[in-house]
Amino acid sequence: MRMHRLMGLAWLLLALAMLTFLLALWRRHDALVASREALPVLGTVNTDFTLTTQWGETLSLKDLKGKVWVAYFFFSSCPSICPLMNKNMTAVHEAIRAMPDVVIVGFTVDPDTDKPEILRRYGENFGVQKGKWYYLTGDKRVIYRVARQSFKLAAEPAPNVQPGSTHDFIHSEKFVLVDRQGRIRAYYTGTDKTSVQQLIEDIRRVAKE
Repeated sequence: MRMHRLMGLAWLLLALAMLTFLLALWRRHDALVASREALPVLGTVNTDFTLTTQWGETLSLKDLKGKVWVAYFFFSSCPSICPLMNKNMTAVHEAIRAMPDVVIVGFTVDPDTDKPEILRRYGENFGVQKGKWYYLTGDKRVIYRVARQSFKLAAEPAPNVQPGSTHDFIHSEKFVLVDRQGRIRAYYTGTDKTSVQQLIEDIRRVAKE
């Protein structure tokens, strides 16, 4: 009887040792996978700004500290890529609705036209949720500095256009993922659904960091 108990105890200890070993291997595997899959740091958003949202409230770079956010540039009268970019952004909007501290920030490159009320009405076309998807307007010089200096993206008046043309501005079609530390983690093509889907997956990963 005693021998059976000792054998049983020995097998139990062996099983526990094997389980501990396997758990350690699994954790190491997960750590290695996470390390391989971590998005690189491509830069930092360090151009300070305080701009006005479509609801007439101010939003600053400081307000975004501790949040994961997606930045992009557009203007409401844009007839070409902007409607598609904003339409594709609705998929991101839907994906982050229940995710705390994850927001979308669109900067207009035509702030002289895009006043808060115009941006608010524009956002209604895409089901914009207050507190999750911001359109920012304000000082054009500040907005263009943010685009060029922090995000390294084009933002400028188009040359040689007729007054009143809807093609008055040049801007990038990129969506930019920014982490809680204000670091740029990746760029995505805002007119491409596959690229936008990758953005959604990467938001989930970065939000867990």
